[in-house]
Amino acid sequence: MATQLTYRQNPPVRDLYRAFMTGFSDYIIPFQFDEQTFEDVFLVRDQNQPSRSIVAYDGEEPVGVVLSGIAYLDSGWQTRCGGLAVAPHARKLGVATELMQRFEEDAKGTRLLEVIQGNDAALSLYHQLGYKTTREIYYFQAVPLETTAHMTSEPIQTLFNQLYPTAQYVPIWQRDVRVTQQEAELVKVVENKQEGFLLYRDHVLLDVFGHAEDAEWLLRAAASRSPLHLTLTSDRPEWIDAARRLGFVQDDISQFEMVKEVR
Repeated sequence: MATQLTYRQNPPVRDLYRAFMTGFSDYIIPFQFDEQTFEDVFLVRDQNQPSRSIVAYDGEEPVGVVLSGIAYLDSGWQTRCGGLAVAPHARKLGVATELMQRFEEDAKGTRLLEVIQGNDAALSLYHQLGYKTTREIYYFQAVPLETTAHMTSEPIQTLFNQLYPTAQYVPIWQRDVRVTQQEAELVKVVENKQEGFLLYRDHVLLDVFGHAEDAEWLLRAAASRSPLHLTLTSDRPEWIDAARRLGFVQDDISQFEMVKEVR
């Protein structure tokens, strides 16, 4: 293995894909998708931008990658590391550290990332770089449920003008329509003079807006659309408890969200 590695920002998408697949070839979660699917999921859906992403090369071979995206929200700039991977044969050469340092140099505002719980090597690296765990991320699959709630389509402008500005928590990057600009459907839900809002993308519940005491009936209403997948964070404990009471199935995989504040 050569030790004269080179690094390229804004590499060809094919090199991003090759480095990603090689680096994650022995990952906790097996990734099996072609280049187009990689582009659709990690570049389009998750808004990692090739112009900000970096590939490490050994000669002409892509051996490491950091995906990166940036967005401006009310709280200021956010720069996300959307994936860090190094080929098994290129590890312990400082590639991951170099990629992250280059990511940091080009980042603006708050840096954030997610790491799977149990990935101790990545957690150690991020802690060394000054990242702190802010919350946990859990994934659920809902069971089909019936609801007596009345559900109507709501203009998507309500999301930006009313719901996001008054929300009591910050959605994770991949579910935040302000960041990813993904198409979404907003639904108003009313039951017994109570109301809330559900934000769908097909059979994914991107977000749910309502008071904590309304969590159970709102999630029940959401689950009337089946199948349904949803993400909940540890700063919304009432919603997690409600999902479990309703019998939603929690995935074995969970993550930490990690943040680094730069003044």
